[in-house]
Amino acid sequence: MNQVLLPNLFFEEELLASATARSPQARRIVADLGPVMGLLSGGGIASPPMGRSSDSQRTIVIVDNSNRPTELPTILQGVEYRTAAEVAAIVAETATRDSPDPGGWEAIAWGWSESAVRTLRNAGLLVNAPDPSVVRTINSRQFQAQFDVALDSGGVEQIESFGTLCRSIPKVVSAVQAGYEFAGLGWVIKADLSHAARNRLLGTSPILTASHLAWLESRFALGEYVYVEPWVERFMECGLQFHVLQCGKAAPVVEFAGESQMLTDKAGRYLGSFVQRRSGGLWDRAIDQGHRIAESAARLGYIGPLGIDCMLFRNPHSRALTLLRLSHDINGRLTMGRLALSLKKFAEPEETVVWIHAPTNRAENEKDESDRYLARGVRITPTSPGLIGSAPPATRTLLVASRNIELLRATCREILRRDV
Repeated sequence: MNQVLLPNLFFEEELLASATARSPQARRIVADLGPVMGLLSGGGIASPPMGRSSDSQRTIVIVDNSNRPTELPTILQGVEYRTAAEVAAIVAETATRDSPDPGGWEAIAWGWSESAVRTLRNAGLLVNAPDPSVVRTINSRQFQAQFDVALDSGGVEQIESFGTLCRSIPKVVSAVQAGYEFAGLGWVIKADLSHAARNRLLGTSPILTASHLAWLESRFALGEYVYVEPWVERFMECGLQFHVLQCGKAAPVVEFAGESQMLTDKAGRYLGSFVQRRSGGLWDRAIDQGHRIAESAARLGYIGPLGIDCMLFRNPHSRALTLLRLSHDINGRLTMGRLALSLKKFAEPEETVVWIHAPTNRAENEKDESDRYLARGVRITPTSPGLIGSAPPATRTLLVASRNIELLRATCREILRRDV
């Protein structure tokens, strides 16, 4: 089946009742990363969750005309990049020529916001999306708080509610104090709709500042919740990828598409995802919890992709042990980890493979860079266009693979220009 992909990477902002202005830097990041949604071409997410075979006839990614990508790497050749108006003309033409309706096209958004549904329907596509209120619920901290459990590796210690859902300043003050006492490292306060380190406050003192209080008051004035968590020393993070399938009139079916361990810096910022790595059952308990979360989302009426992030962190009360937080983020949308899973077919036996998001190196020819690393035993495959509009992307994506994990780590440090 033909695919039309909409990379609305501002999905969380689209869910907010009061949209926030997008900075030029944020718009540029979206323009740079939107085209890599084409990696899903041919059922790359894993065909059972998406309900399609791997022989898709045509894949189109919707882009703005000013940000049309060119100089496509081999891995994206065959993917078309078109404006919404161009897609509408193509769908109308094929519907007239091949069938009386546009049913031969599958519409896939990064996330099912109301604006995404409008864009795809205006392009003449049939859209099967969950109710907007359900999408908002699934992506909220209120939903995530129900499942926010942490367990120790020995099964002895269990924290039933890792964070605290708050709707008043006094409750926030109490939760911040408790979080600070738990780990001694600080705290994070997240808005009800906050993902990818956006819409949050960080602090290392139990005292809230005037700017903290003003931010909180603005949230509470809108009737919103916030979520307060202790800041902990992360050891490892993983994205668990599920899909809720609508199967005709039958009850929805939950499929587990796979796990993609995250590559992060010391501050926990996302730098990429492991495409192929043996976890040895490390995340099994989180996967079990993920099934329960996905089934709960399905009962509410959600259908589509669901990414659940879990983490191992050092136990502040016993430094020798780690705790497993089963779900610190629930994303009712596609994720970068889901794109990483589509690259498994490019991994060779015995390799560790990671998909990284790195600053563009304008000083070196991309082929020369790849050849230099290959001579050292590291294979690099570009996965981003060479140009976005008329300029190279500020952020490029690369598939980096090696049979030597230390060489792989050193290469990622060099390319990313930071410790990992």
